[in-house]
Amino acid sequence: MNFAITFHKLLKAVALVSGFALAHGQALAVDYSLSGFGTVQYTQGDNERKYLRFVDEDGTFKVNSILGAQLDVQLTEQFSATVQYVVAPKQRRDEGVEFDNRWAFLKYKPNDNWHFKLGRQRLNYYLDSENLDVGHTYVPANLSPEVYFNAGVLSIDGFSANYNFEDASGRYWGVQAITGNRDIVQRLAGFNQDFPLNSFEIAGLVLSVQGERYRIQIAHHGAEVDRVLTQVNGVQLTDGRLDANARFTNLGAEYRWDLYTLRGELSQTELATSQSGIITGSGLPRITQSAPKFEEHGANLLLVRKVFEQHAVYGSYGRFISEFDDQYSFAIGGKYNLDASSSIKLELQHVVEKSNRPQLSDNRIPNTTFNFLSVSYNWVWQ
Repeated sequence: MNFAITFHKLLKAVALVSGFALAHGQALAVDYSLSGFGTVQYTQGDNERKYLRFVDEDGTFKVNSILGAQLDVQLTEQFSATVQYVVAPKQRRDEGVEFDNRWAFLKYKPNDNWHFKLGRQRLNYYLDSENLDVGHTYVPANLSPEVYFNAGVLSIDGFSANYNFEDASGRYWGVQAITGNRDIVQRLAGFNQDFPLNSFEIAGLVLSVQGERYRIQIAHHGAEVDRVLTQVNGVQLTDGRLDANARFTNLGAEYRWDLYTLRGELSQTELATSQSGIITGSGLPRITQSAPKFEEHGANLLLVRKVFEQHAVYGSYGRFISEFDDQYSFAIGGKYNLDASSSIKLELQHVVEKSNRPQLSDNRIPNTTFNFLSVSYNWVWQ
């Protein structure tokens, strides 16, 4: 069975069912709700080289700016459907914006403990994975790039089974198993065409627990990656392929006092790759080249202090290191809540790239410093 074709059929079905329910909700005795969110962020840097894809000395509105709407339809007591679309900077180019589908799934909830989702959904990988696009729901203006740099892997077209329960001590536990696939963008610095796509087949498990003042979550996902290669180190290839095995693990924890919140995340990626193809015009047999497995490690520590009960100031430290990339950053900032549904954020961040990060940066000079100031307006509505 071709999963991509099946999913697109499901996406059309979800959209048709949701649209019909929205138009005829009372006649069909279904409930629906329409909600939305947005962030408008301006970021000014001090370096001519771009960081976070867009930040340079000219300034940009593209970092984190997004406009989204979500339709939730309760079809029966057990079945519901969710569709979410956003307007945001293009993922396959650093220029322009796009209208993109982020959620499109059917949900079956037979009881209070179990629920199942089929369709496009977010991987529950980081502490803020599922609300990643909704800036008003968390404090920092820019989530740590040292940990969240792999955020493009966060959504899949697939199936998840979720089990949640409360124990005798009042702790809430969650277990999720998920599987599916998705084409993920591989950003290339200085590339003037659409960035190539990596085809991911992903399966994973997430365990979480939440108490009155804390939450802990550990996620582990494995992926098989496939991509077409047209060249390797400038050598043109015919029928070139890149194959990889990846393992993504993330541990996140948060503890809340009356005035302070301390949270940390540790992320590890293990990757082994092989490349194959025929050198164009050479007449040589197919060649295969394998690279040894390597690891990437990211970490972030965030301390938030409440101000006047409803506002917050914070400090953050991030670290990322691998065989090829190395950087660290400091950030300080604040969030001022205008009301329950809107806020303004201000953040100053200092980043040192000890070696290059092509997914985020166009820099190729070791030990380059980036400083930038971010100001954003964030809101939700329903």
